[in-house]
Amino acid sequence: MGSNDVPPPHIPSHVVPMCNFFLQVGGGLWTLCYLLLARESFRSQSYGMPLFALALNIFWEVVYALYVTETALEKSVFALWLLIDCAMVYGMTEYAKHEWTHSPDVARNIGAIFVAMAAAATLGHWTFAKWWIDNNVGRREGKFYRGVVGPDTTELAFWSAAICQVYLSAAGLCQLVVRQHSGGVSWSIWGSRTLGSIIGFNFMYAWEWYFWREAHEYFMSPFAVFLWASSLLCDFIYPYALWRIKKSERVLLYGRKVQSNNTASQPEKQLKLK
Repeated sequence: MGSNDVPPPHIPSHVVPMCNFFLQVGGGLWTLCYLLLARESFRSQSYGMPLFALALNIFWEVVYALYVTETALEKSVFALWLLIDCAMVYGMTEYAKHEWTHSPDVARNIGAIFVAMAAAATLGHWTFAKWWIDNNVGRREGKFYRGVVGPDTTELAFWSAAICQVYLSAAGLCQLVVRQHSGGVSWSIWGSRTLGSIIGFNFMYAWEWYFWREAHEYFMSPFAVFLWASSLLCDFIYPYALWRIKKSERVLLYGRKVQSNNTASQPEKQLKLK
């Protein structure tokens, strides 16, 4: 998305290569984040990405891999992410019961709940992408799609990813504060996710906006600024919350983490869920 752009002659020649570089670095950091999320899920017997954020991310990748992207590199990155996602989903379905002891119905039906969220996320992503492409939304000089000047899939990806990102950032912060423990997350997960988003999303679109203004004015539109600024704000507050919570949480047998005032042992907690 954007790698096939052919900017007009007055646009600096470095714009597309630099944006591809930012995207690749950001994608690499997100790959690392996914790997760390999967590992931490098994280490701490929890899950780090909030349920609907996980559904939004996974099925954004499915829809864009199968319907939107054109290049083999983009499709291969999505395929790699989906492979790692399988481990994340397994960890969520296996260990979510520990995080929903206050709501046994959710704990027992977490698989069905996630399937419903996945269906909603897929429908939302697909209908938005189909509407965008079918109506040639964002058609501008230099924006090629399927070999001709057509819908701007770089802008399409901006709006859909911005919605996913702001939800993930806000829900992740809320989840951490509500749980009062760091199960499923870590400093390296926060660092790779935040830096990956800043480089692969904010830096990339800011570079395009600065050097190719007429095709990327949306990046500084009021609603766009609200989305990416809100996401950054949550991501910058997150380490303070993580630091405070790590100081007080308790680590149980086998690595599971609980809030400081949780006095039940791990076997006792597991017995209550049966």
